Amino acid sequence: MVADEGRIRIFIDAESEDYRMITNPHDHDPKIMKEALVFLKQLGLEMVDQFEYDEEFDDDGNVITYLCECEPAVAA
Repeated sequence: MVADEGRIRIFIDAESEDYRMITNPHDHDPKIMKEALVFLKQLGLEMVDQFEYDEEFDDDGNVITYLCECEPAVAA
């Protein structure tokens, strides 16, 4: 899934239980990020607490945020 013209990218590999979001830390729209997080919550995914792992970056300087399964939220 791609949002905000590629500045927010979400990778979901349920078979490998690999869920992550890659975000440009300086150039993404916070409103679109919030919408993406709400959508992920409806799918049953949320961000892993940032204190559970060291911050990671990809080769382009984007932040890698890991996601974990949670109880899906009901769409409003």
